[in-house]
Amino acid sequence: MNVQDRIKKSHIAIMQHKTFCSFGSILACGKVKVGDDVPTAATNGWDVIYNPDFVDQHMKLDPELRFLVLHEAMHKAYRHLQVWQVLHEEDAQLANIAADHFVNLSLVDMDAGEGFIKMPTLGVQPDAKYRGWSVKQIFEDLKQEQEEGGEGEGGSGEQGFDEHDWENATSGDPTKDAERANEIQRAIRQGEIIRRKMAGKGAGNEDGAFGDLLQPKIDWKKVLRDFITETCAGRDESSWRKPNRRFLSYDVYMPSMVGTTMTELVIGFDTSGSIFGGHEMTVFASEIKTIIEDIKPTKVHVIYWDTAIAGHQTFEEGQFAVQDLKPKGGGGTDGSVLFEYLREQRITPQAIVQFTDGYVGDWGKTDVPTLWAVSSDLVAPFGTTIRVEA
Repeated sequence: MNVQDRIKKSHIAIMQHKTFCSFGSILACGKVKVGDDVPTAATNGWDVIYNPDFVDQHMKLDPELRFLVLHEAMHKAYRHLQVWQVLHEEDAQLANIAADHFVNLSLVDMDAGEGFIKMPTLGVQPDAKYRGWSVKQIFEDLKQEQEEGGEGEGGSGEQGFDEHDWENATSGDPTKDAERANEIQRAIRQGEIIRRKMAGKGAGNEDGAFGDLLQPKIDWKKVLRDFITETCAGRDESSWRKPNRRFLSYDVYMPSMVGTTMTELVIGFDTSGSIFGGHEMTVFASEIKTIIEDIKPTKVHVIYWDTAIAGHQTFEEGQFAVQDLKPKGGGGTDGSVLFEYLREQRITPQAIVQFTDGYVGDWGKTDVPTLWAVSSDLVAPFGTTIRVEA
């Protein structure tokens, strides 16, 4: 059987597996090529290429080849080459190693000793130390080891078994790149639906491949929709006489009002050093995705801040995929900078949602209805505060 046929066989086996079938739709994104353009295997986050001699020599066992195929698929699903360009620009080698650590450990954990896939002897070997870490966290740890002169995971001798084509991770056409991102997002959801059906489950995501991308921890469809429609749009002062019963469970006194369509929403994303690259960041990203998909605002500003505005992304008419978020920051914390920025830029949204751990120094102030999603027990001095379990 030639390499092309073996890869097709691997795809079929993956699509039929009770757990890894969640990658089936991802495998269909982009083109698959067999050729000697690369020495091993490679992806640009969309297309994948395999060197036939490399596969014949190093992936002789089907479980090893399935591991390689899934390795490339996970890079695509998490859009590592698009999201972590900033790491590549800082240190290309460490960015490659960090992304491979994330992928290889995730795959080994998903296999759970079944033997459907087998980690090859070459490449970045899974390290339990990095279980639950983001690519950014792994990168920073490798960087620290390197700076301390260690020869461990950050050592220059460690190489992966694939190439990461960072230079071609974007096509140069923003519309085309957005379409690809949306297709990957749809593929993730389709794969999860298939996995649940094969597992005989109508709900639940504990053993899925993309739990941190798909599973929100708050019923934002209820909480935020109530907040927006009943405090931000169609405001009627006399309605304060009748409290909203649905918000009483949050110990919040809110009016009953008639709302209209949400047109412009600002989401503030605390990316200070206490959050940046950590688990809270993933949780916040998942919740942001759910807000946008459920509320469907006409325009959404996602603004990253620490002691200054670190980044500003705008999404219109639902053109959003969680992997498109490009968090920036990592410095100190000043919760007032977002509100100052909005005033300077003359951005007047119907509502603001602030994601933070609550250790903000100065909370700032605004006349815009504000919902604070806080991962600690701290409560904002204004607006509405709810707890996000991170």
